[in-house]
Amino acid sequence: MSALLQKLRPQNGRTKRKRDRGSALNRATPAGMLIAVGIVYGDLGTSPIYAPKALMLAQGGQMNRFQTLGSLSLVFWFMMLVVTIKYVCTAMRADNQGEGGVFALFAAVRKYWKPAGLIAMIGAAAFLADSVFTPAVSITSAVEGLASIPFIGDSGYWSQELSMMIAIAIILGLFLIQHAGTNRLGSLFGPIMTVWFTFIAVIGVMQITRDWSVLQALDPTIGLRFLLSDENKSGVAIMGSVFLALTGAEALYSDMGHVGRGNIWASWPLVNIALMCSYFGQGVWMLDGHIINAHGVAPFFQIIPEQIRPFGVVMSLMAGVIASQALISGAFTLTAAADGLGWLPRLNMRYPGVTKGQIYIPSVCATLAVLTVLVVLYFQSSAAMEAAYGLALVIAMIMDSVLLFEFLRNVRGKRASAVVMCTVFVLVELLFLSASVSKFLEGGYITVVIWGLVYGLFHICSRGSMLENSERGHVHADDLSHILAVSMAEKRRDLVADHLVYLTPDPNMRDVEKDIAVSMIHRRAHTYWVVTVVQLGRPYGQDWKVTSYGRNLHRVTINLGYKVPQFYLPQFMQAIMEDMLANGEINRINPQWPKLATRSERLGIGSVRYVLMHRVISPESALPDSDRTLLRTYQWVKRLISKPVEWFGLETNDPIIDTVSVWNGEECPMQMHRIGEVKKKP
Repeated sequence: MSALLQKLRPQNGRTKRKRDRGSALNRATPAGMLIAVGIVYGDLGTSPIYAPKALMLAQGGQMNRFQTLGSLSLVFWFMMLVVTIKYVCTAMRADNQGEGGVFALFAAVRKYWKPAGLIAMIGAAAFLADSVFTPAVSITSAVEGLASIPFIGDSGYWSQELSMMIAIAIILGLFLIQHAGTNRLGSLFGPIMTVWFTFIAVIGVMQITRDWSVLQALDPTIGLRFLLSDENKSGVAIMGSVFLALTGAEALYSDMGHVGRGNIWASWPLVNIALMCSYFGQGVWMLDGHIINAHGVAPFFQIIPEQIRPFGVVMSLMAGVIASQALISGAFTLTAAADGLGWLPRLNMRYPGVTKGQIYIPSVCATLAVLTVLVVLYFQSSAAMEAAYGLALVIAMIMDSVLLFEFLRNVRGKRASAVVMCTVFVLVELLFLSASVSKFLEGGYITVVIWGLVYGLFHICSRGSMLENSERGHVHADDLSHILAVSMAEKRRDLVADHLVYLTPDPNMRDVEKDIAVSMIHRRAHTYWVVTVVQLGRPYGQDWKVTSYGRNLHRVTINLGYKVPQFYLPQFMQAIMEDMLANGEINRINPQWPKLATRSERLGIGSVRYVLMHRVISPESALPDSDRTLLRTYQWVKRLISKPVEWFGLETNDPIIDTVSVWNGEECPMQMHRIGEVKKKP
């Protein structure tokens, strides 16, 4: 019995810790709810600006009573099904140690289902494609609201071209400040979005009180009858406009790890009520028989009294910027996760905030900025962008549903509920997808092109890195040290440097990669170093550890805080060598020409050179042509994006770029036929 109790105690301890983590994740606080409102609901919160206008344009610019109530009913009930039931009530329970999103689901189910990587790759690429359109639509639609202010819209100077230029200026300004971080601005997001939701709720209620009959749209049968009726002028394509009201639903799940599940659960009912008040308030305006066109002012701005309309426009601009910032930050976080999985070449990442969660990736920021501006220039209005907006997000939602099914079935063991719920979710999202695909030629192809490029990049890098590392092999460090000692004793070659430092991401301290070992044998030096730089979870700090194999080979790991620049590597290595020289772990090397010696040479360290491995495909490799092409493309992408010489600050250190072959399989023997007689030796 005592042995059984001893076995149970650790398990009970683990259960208690899991329960504590779960209670912290489920706990809601006023401050946490405020943060959630500022971070999570930006995209959903700006949908009332453009979604009702899209619904009206789908019916020709004017809606009768049945069309209005039917459209509002579809918005209400699909918001309930997709946002509330799927994401808030179901998906948020499918967390991976408190984290949500497509990568959290992938991490949880990857060991149960092999295709999970492909599904996650498709979903992540779709999310990044959507990140291009969210700033474009949110900011452009808010800027267009300036035309609703009489002294601006009626001035004669206002035009769609001016609106487009103002939107581009705001978008460029938003991307230009990313390098400085948004830590201070982020503290204002919660209060601003709280004011925003309060404002749209009050304006909506003011309209609803004019005609309470708009609440008949709460009847789900009205929406279903309208969808299937002849009065629905756009047919199933109306679901593409309805889906615009749901954009941002995936962000609820993805940002769960940042704000906590409990804070979203507590704040979502209030946010949902504010959104419905705005939609139904605009519905009353539609019931009055108003007409709009693609370049007209959205109903959202027209229901705001003229006296406070400038305030409403300013608030909509601020909400659009906050929604865009949330998507940009999410794109950085997702790209960093893809980098960690090997789906991208190593990227230059910076951490301008006080937490590691706030990432800035210059290459991603520049790419998003260029694509967003091009989207605005191409479509020129928010109404035109709506044909492409949402298509990628529907794909991301479908991938979430597929992974959620595997999570509920394999991880939670809820097979029956997994089949029922996820079947409903996928069918609904396929309905949205069919509606979005119907607008493919109206601009949806832009989304597909961006998604295809991102997915292709993920696939090339994932497969390419696997091929590049498949046949690398290792040799034990003790054996290599002995080989190097024998090679040094022969003294056949001149010294390349006193110290050769090889950089590798391989954390193995006991073994050395074979291509590095071969390079060492071919290059003569007094001491060889194999160095790995590891990024810590804390912001600051630098420490190191070393394992020495004789006097000629040292394996070093340098641990750096994520805010410590890696381009100080030469200085870090000099400090390590000085410490080991002082402790007698490496030999003192006197400079040959003291008057020309550098500081490290005068200290007795000697000359230091760095070696970076550049891997190419050998002509004799047994790689199939398809893999050969893919690997060459991957290596071209790496050269285009990744610049290790700049990462580590080696531009002025005369680094050696050692070219080595990438092998896969055995060498192919070459059949040769000799011509002429063979003269045998006597």
